[in-house]
Order: sequence, then C-alpha cells, then structure tokens
Amino acid sequence: MVDEGGTASFGFEANYSGSSSLPIVAVASVSGDRVTLDGGPVGTGNKFTVNLKTAPFGLGGLSSSIVTFKLCTNADCSVIYPGSTQQFAVSLDVRVKDWANFQRNNAHTGYVAVRFDPAKFVKAWEYTDEFPAGRIRPPAASRGLVLATVGRDGGIAYAGTMRVKALDAATGAVRWTYDLGEQAHASGPSLANGMVHVTSMVSPSNANPQWVLDLATGGFRNQMAFASQWSEFNQPAAEGSNAYVAAGFYGSVLYAYDTVAGTKVWETTRTGGSIWDGQSLALDATYLYYYSGSALDQVNRSTGNIVRSIAIPDYETGTRDYEAAPVLDGNANVFLFSGDKRNDGRNKIIGLSLNSGSAIWQTAAEYTTAFALKDGIIYAARQDAHVISAIDAANGAVVWSTALPGSDPIVGNVIATENLLFVSSGTQTWAIDLKQSSHPVVWTAPTGGRLAITPDNYLLTTGMRDASRLTAYRLF
Repeated sequence: MVDEGGTASFGFEANYSGSSSLPIVAVASVSGDRVTLDGGPVGTGNKFTVNLKTAPFGLGGLSSSIVTFKLCTNADCSVIYPGSTQQFAVSLDVRVKDWANFQRNNAHTGYVAVRFDPAKFVKAWEYTDEFPAGRIRPPAASRGLVLATVGRDGGIAYAGTMRVKALDAATGAVRWTYDLGEQAHASGPSLANGMVHVTSMVSPSNANPQWVLDLATGGFRNQMAFASQWSEFNQPAAEGSNAYVAAGFYGSVLYAYDTVAGTKVWETTRTGGSIWDGQSLALDATYLYYYSGSALDQVNRSTGNIVRSIAIPDYETGTRDYEAAPVLDGNANVFLFSGDKRNDGRNKIIGLSLNSGSAIWQTAAEYTTAFALKDGIIYAARQDAHVISAIDAANGAVVWSTALPGSDPIVGNVIATENLLFVSSGTQTWAIDLKQSSHPVVWTAPTGGRLAITPDNYLLTTGMRDASRLTAYRLF
C-alpha cells in the first residue's frame, strides 16, 4: 500500500544451483506501468537480486502487475535455461484521498498528487437528474462512490424535493438515495469519518437543517439546526466527528457541531461582517479560517474564540455572497479573493501571512472561479483575458499564462495534478500540460462546469446553475 504521492521500493532474490559452460544472464520484466524495475538484476555468485519500485505519483486504487524472471544464455533471451522462468503478481494499492469538500480538502488547495496521461482519457458514463429543471450541486467522491445533492431549488421550499445520491464511481449507477424533503436551497455534500454532510435551508428561520448521513448506506445519522435567510451554501467543512458552517440570519455567524452526538459545540458571531452565504471554512489542526468581508478571522476550533483578525486592505464588497474559501498552504500563509465573490464573478487574489498578521501581496488583475495551489504556485483563471495563469504564491507575480480556447465564460474551479491542470467553461473542460514549457492545452472534453477528481481516477464535470447532468471521464 502506498499513500497518495508516495512511492515504495521492494524486491526479491533468485538463487540457482548447478553450472553451465554458457553465460548465465538474468532477465526481469514487469507488466504495466504502475510498478517498474529499479535497475537490472545484480548477480553475486549463484544469486541475483532484483529491485522494484512503484511509479511516482501513481494512479489511485488497486492494480496488479506481473513480474517475470528467467535465466538465459544472452540478454535477448533467445535461449532460456529450462525451469528457470518464474512469475508472480505484485498487488498495489495507491490510497488517493477523497474529494471530500470544496476544492477537495479543508485547506481547499484543489491539488491531487497523481500523474495522468491525457492520451488515455475516455468518457465513462453520464447521470442526468430526473427533475427536468433540477440541478446537481458540486459533488464529493470517496473510493467507489460519487456523492451529489440533486433537485430543484427556486428559492422557495416547495420548488422541489432535494435528494442526496450516491453513484457508483465506475458506472454511474445509483447506489443509494436519501430524500431531504422540500428545501429552498442545499449545498453539495462533504465527507468525513464515514459520514456525508449537507447544509440546507427550508425558510428564513433559526431552525434550518445541517444533515449527517451514513456514507456507506445513505441512512440518517443526525440533524442539527442553524439560522439563515434565503442563503445558498457551499460545501461545509468537516473533519473527524466535527462539522463547521458559516451562516447566520444576517450572516457572520460560525457554528461548530459534534456530528456523532448531533449537538452544537459552539456558536460565534462576528460583528461587522458582510458575508451572508456561500463560503466554505478552511481548517488546520487547531484553527478554522473565515473571511468576514473585511478581515480574515483565525478561530480556535475548540472554543470558537476569534484569536486574530487580519484586515484585508482595499477590500471590495457589493453583495453578500462569497462562493469561495480561504486557501491554506501549510506554511502559515493564506490566500483568498479580496471581496464578495460569486463563483463565476471576478475579484483580486490576496496573500496573507499568519506570522506577520498582515497582507503580503495583492494581484493587480481579477480572477474568477476557485483557484488551485500546488508547490508554491497558485493556478487561477482570468476571465477578461481568457487565460489560466500561474502565480507565485510568495509575491503574487504571474509566472506564466496560457490562453484557453474559445470565449465561453470560465466557470469551473481549477484542479491541479502532478502534471496537468483542469479548468472549464460551461460547455468545455480543458487539460493544460504543466511539464511542457509552453503549457499547451492537451485535452478537451465537451462538458464543463464544476470539477472534481475521484480517488478512482475519474474526472467529474457538473454544470453550474440549472444543470442536471453529471459526466464522468475515466483518466486511466
């Protein structure tokens, strides 16, 4: 077993008895490309040592490779010593993490540590919701399962029944369905600790539901209450047995729940905030991070106390929406849009230092959709120039940009993998090569919208508003 992005080295020894007047040459080979030879067989006396290794940034899931070893009289094995051929299977499990919430994880980096070959990409399946006017919210994915919230929401509770559905990752077949009933709005699902978390709103009140379902069966686990009015929600932040939601009747209220007990742990009101809905909170081991509209708040996860607020200089606000999230780099830096932000709207990106408690840079250009972060580079889409740009996370400088085809508005979040970027319009998805110096578009799909990559190596595309189609592309 190998964790995502990791490698393993292993091997075997082969001993022989007897002698020959002809050369004794060991030849080894491995089927497929997930396990490879680490050099050729090394002989010492009557023993050969063969070293093997897993491919770096391997594809997720289970695979089997056949290793063949034989003794020959020459390197091309035109003559094989009888009885010397041996074969065995190497079972490899690359444990790629879940696409658990907004931009995959609670740091919201949108990064998957896997290398893909675009020449192998094919459409696998498509799911269409039964409501003609329904839409599918941004999905989550665990090994073998794709989770989606589906149904109509016209802003009134009787607009249509909401459901959470689990689809088979390989076929798109429905594995289970849970009916949320009549909801005005509902978020996409988040995953943690074998549970599915969905935030929804029935009507303006103090008793809107935060749902907890069983990931394996779709069974009801718990429901907690929070306040909101006519709000739309992004995927909630969840880790272990806790879930965190930004809501409030007038926004700027943070809620922490024990999802196993079904109880509220704490509630914190942020005075002076201007964000009502749409935000996913970021989490690290100790704190959660909330953008209030004028500052980034660092909040103790255990108590709900705001321990620090970092002002956002020249922040822009025009609506109460923030369909985005703070992005954490794990090195005491946070990146976010500097003002109100619909997912397909535009705003500047700002970098903040938790060590200095201040802003360290702000982009001159405005970017749209959720950006990705990988190895100190931010990958963000710029709608006015119709490009994808690589931005140095240390200083905000643009390192390179690549033009995207056509002129359709860029609406999909950016995903970074080890060698490719994925970004989309409402009708197309593109893969951009990170390794070639010109960073060309190397693959195009005829569907777009919000994107996710499953632990089983499927790319999911979902339309934005009023979209009822989820399409899966097999990336292996």
